Amino acid sequence: MNGILRILVVLILGFGACKSDKNKTPPVLSEQTSQEDNIDVRKLQEIKTPSQPYAKIDAPFKDLSTKQKPYLMLTDSIWHFYFALSLKEQAPKKNIYEGEWIDFLENGTYKKGLYDQTTDSGLYYYNSNSKFVELRSEVIDSSSEWDVRVDPDALLLIGTAKYNNNPWQIKLMRRTLFPVRK
Repeated sequence: MNGILRILVVLILGFGACKSDKNKTPPVLSEQTSQEDNIDVRKLQEIKTPSQPYAKIDAPFKDLSTKQKPYLMLTDSIWHFYFALSLKEQAPKKNIYEGEWIDFLENGTYKKGLYDQTTDSGLYYYNSNSKFVELRSEVIDSSSEWDVRVDPDALLLIGTAKYNNNPWQIKLMRRTLFPVRK
């Protein structure tokens, strides 16, 4: 638990230090080669993540998810959303995902919901080598990929740029029951 808290603090401080000054104007690049640095300026164009459309549940993904070996650290509990940070927004004062949960099932499916209501379901594939999980929804037109860090009490999901829709880092807590309204 302390390890995840330390990682979260380091990430928060790291993102705060990386904030760019919005008043600065970006440098203008020319077609010429910089003689001082001997760098071809044409190669210094802005790197953009290609926008990949949402992935549907196709036969290859269905095979991957349904035939994968269950990873018990993910599948033995219901995960409650505890705290979320966005790389694009300031840190929220409270849990904006209050009452939300996700349940990874051993058969390669997942259910997601709010309190006792299921709001989404679909298939997931956990790659134990890369420690990434990919979710593809059956209900809404959505897919996402997450870098996974898990310990006995908590799960940290760090959004990847695969679908260009996921600037979040989310901490989830292991529970046995659905969240209850306060």
